Amino acid sequence: MKKLGYLLLLFIPNHFMAQPLIEQAQRHYQNASWDLAYQAYKTITDTNPYKDLYWYRYAEAAAKTDQLKEAIEAYDHTLSLNPGHGSAMYGLARCHALQGDAKNTLHWLERAKRQGKYDTRRAITDQAFKNVHQKERFLDITEQTEQPAGNRIKAWKQDLDYLVARVEKEHKNFTHSIALEKWQYEVQKIKTELPEMTDLEIIGSFMKLLALIGDGHTLVYPPFLGSYAFKALPLEFYFFEDDLYIRAATPEYHNLVGSKVEKVGSMPIEEVLHASTSYLGHDNTMHLKWIMPVALGFSDLYELIGASHSRDFISFTVQSADEASLTVSVKSGPLARDPMARFAPAHWVDLQNSKVPLWKKDPDNHFWYQYLPDKQMVYCQFNQVRDKPDQTLADFSKELFQFIRENEVEALVLDIRLNNGGNSFLNRGLIHELVKCDKINTYGKLFTIIGRRTFSAAMNLASDLEKNTATIFVGEPTGSKPNFYGEDNEFTLPNSKLTGSISSRYWQGGYTSDDRRTWIAPHLAADLSLVHYRNDTDPALDAIFTYLEAAEKN
Repeated sequence: MKKLGYLLLLFIPNHFMAQPLIEQAQRHYQNASWDLAYQAYKTITDTNPYKDLYWYRYAEAAAKTDQLKEAIEAYDHTLSLNPGHGSAMYGLARCHALQGDAKNTLHWLERAKRQGKYDTRRAITDQAFKNVHQKERFLDITEQTEQPAGNRIKAWKQDLDYLVARVEKEHKNFTHSIALEKWQYEVQKIKTELPEMTDLEIIGSFMKLLALIGDGHTLVYPPFLGSYAFKALPLEFYFFEDDLYIRAATPEYHNLVGSKVEKVGSMPIEEVLHASTSYLGHDNTMHLKWIMPVALGFSDLYELIGASHSRDFISFTVQSADEASLTVSVKSGPLARDPMARFAPAHWVDLQNSKVPLWKKDPDNHFWYQYLPDKQMVYCQFNQVRDKPDQTLADFSKELFQFIRENEVEALVLDIRLNNGGNSFLNRGLIHELVKCDKINTYGKLFTIIGRRTFSAAMNLASDLEKNTATIFVGEPTGSKPNFYGEDNEFTLPNSKLTGSISSRYWQGGYTSDDRRTWIAPHLAADLSLVHYRNDTDPALDAIFTYLEAAEKN
């Protein structure tokens, strides 16, 4: 009956049937109802053969329903419309693998890798490729080949050559902040000095090389796992204003919580910060305020900059709350927590008191909202630009604004200060709902809290809000620029297995393509101080309350 329905739709004029069928097809695709998605997208591509997305989804659905010949034809058609579609290349490789065609399998898998925006390593665990898993070319494409033991320097040189080639091919504009001659000089300098370097020094030189490019998405990650894994300190650092503090620690080091860091070893903290900056790709100084404390949580960094002779114990001189000076040797160990977590683990001792303010209530939840009846306000925290397993961002946005329309809501606070990105294309659903809501999209009723961690896809959201809504920004400046080089295009070095990312897109969220602002600045500045944090107060939300109270009086 459903197949008959799709056939009947062929006889309905295109402008009448297109949107309902497209929405049906999208639902089937998202719900993995592959038979229905296959029928729907087959019909859609018959009536609209011009859009690569429809052909790609037709191909995917055909492959999932074992229509391999049709899938190959549809993937080919996708590539004729979008020659850079890495996912279509991978899909072709997979179909050929299922057909037992090793030659075309490896051809298309290599094409997907060369495209530079598709991680072919997923083929390692994809059983469709089991018949080619041991082939030397497959091992090379999926970066599983290793330099034989005993050839350490050659292996590191191969990794450097691989890294440089990937950057020069895949970065949208790797000389946007560094002259080509300077880049080439630094690469050659590493090659010359590499035989005399320790493994840690080589890793540091790779980190510094990519940091020279000058953007926050191009970097070599500190190694968390493997033979080169950095050791972690049982401390969490944070910048309150311009001073570095220990915001949390394991119970063993509870006496350090709330202390201001003055020295590491004999090196003043100002020199530590200056030296560490050269290892960290960043978009602006607010971005550094976010990622520097993360980096300082790894003891290897102190050895790299010469602040410590060993990564096993790091000596800190701190100023305690009563202004007493204290020097403590802190033992490092294997990484036992997510270094990118917004806050310290629950069993650590935190500077904050027992009461949890609204902005710390549920930081790992991608998005949620709460009605504040005494203020007739909705507080919405948006922490990650990702769909949840049980709810899309688009559906959440509809639910949020339905609540606003149906209830006594005089203001909306959108808190994106903890949001460091995700998928920028998912922002559209939220922006569309907001633009339609005249009840809230009015100056003085819509507020967006931003901060140092507002980055990547969240930065794009901030730019969209700035251009398309009447929002008032509150808090700190953003951790990125309106126009920035970004996208997490990840790589793995073939021998050391070090990982990192290369910016493959230039996002232009500014008012114009030559918008050179360093960040989006708040209309209402509200920096989080040590006193605010310790006393469980939120200066950003308090600034909004004060603004609304003053507006009501006027």
